[in-house]
Amino acid sequence: MKKYFLPFVFLLPLLAQSQNVKGPYLGVTTQFQNTWIINDEQYDDVNYKHKFTTKWAPFGITAGYKFNENHNLQIELMRSKQGENFDLVDKDGNKTGEKEIDLVYWNIPLLFKYTTAGKLRFNFQVGPQLGILQKGTETNRLEKAGTYTRKGVEYTIPASRVGTHLLASTQESDRQKNAEVGEFNKYDAGILLGAGLEYDLTPHLFLTTNLRYSYNFVNIRKEEHLESSYDPDTYTLRQNMVVGLQVGLNFLFNTGDGRSSARHQ
Repeated sequence: MKKYFLPFVFLLPLLAQSQNVKGPYLGVTTQFQNTWIINDEQYDDVNYKHKFTTKWAPFGITAGYKFNENHNLQIELMRSKQGENFDLVDKDGNKTGEKEIDLVYWNIPLLFKYTTAGKLRFNFQVGPQLGILQKGTETNRLEKAGTYTRKGVEYTIPASRVGTHLLASTQESDRQKNAEVGEFNKYDAGILLGAGLEYDLTPHLFLTTNLRYSYNFVNIRKEEHLESSYDPDTYTLRQNMVVGLQVGLNFLFNTGDGRSSARHQ
């Protein structure tokens, strides 16, 4: 039986618990993410195909407070590149062009975080998230004429409309040049879920690696109903969704009587 218990002996230093670990902490973080624009009409007649789109949230700041070993409250400020690329396809499934939605937000999640004990530990996070749009564009690049099914009837975009067309922009100058260029909603809101690992590098410095999922409930566009002569589809509600891998480094300012040297020996 000893051979079955031997691996657990080596895990004991990592799983050893300490008491009264608490205090504020600050950190920096980055996130590589798969980003989506979810259309509420995507199960009806649609003339696009989702393309696997990756973006980067290059920099974020984390501030939190550990009430004890397990319970934390955390707020973040993260610059997040979002949006999605699509292939436009006609009624026969042939590619006729591309759509690109490019968005950059300042995301501010407020999270309750539960962590297990030990030098190496698991965490779970949940909370609301506010997004403030910094800049954004929606562009269609039509490569050839096409006939589509739109709202149950055939709709043709002729060869005279082939080219690159800006459909929405956060730049007022773009909207002044072309009355057909729409606006984006400045604010977004949703929920964020996360789970991952934390590891103590020192009694005060710890590394985090988390898998995160966020789904927002606000329409990305300001207009309620969208219909354009340069787009084969109409839209009522489109929302942001993100799945990301986050890595962070945090400094705990006050450990009280907590992180005993026994945990780090």
